[in-house]
Amino acid sequence: MTAMISEVYAAFKEANVSDEHARKAAEAIAAYDSRFAAIDVKIEKLDGRLTLMLWQLAVPIAGVAALVIKAFA
Repeated sequence: MTAMISEVYAAFKEANVSDEHARKAAEAIAAYDSRFAAIDVKIEKLDGRLTLMLWQLAVPIAGVAALVIKAFA
């Protein structure tokens, strides 16, 4: 059985929605919630990789800049 948000299910039941429809709606909302959580994890991983790439680019640029300054100073 898939995950279900009990508060949503209770709200649908209180609004006189059938048991089957209330359960399906609560499960669908839970599926979207888990999907967005997975996307958040992927974005965090991507942010870490981007930070690493920026450092890998900044170090050689700083080295070249230091050599240019030393050559002309």
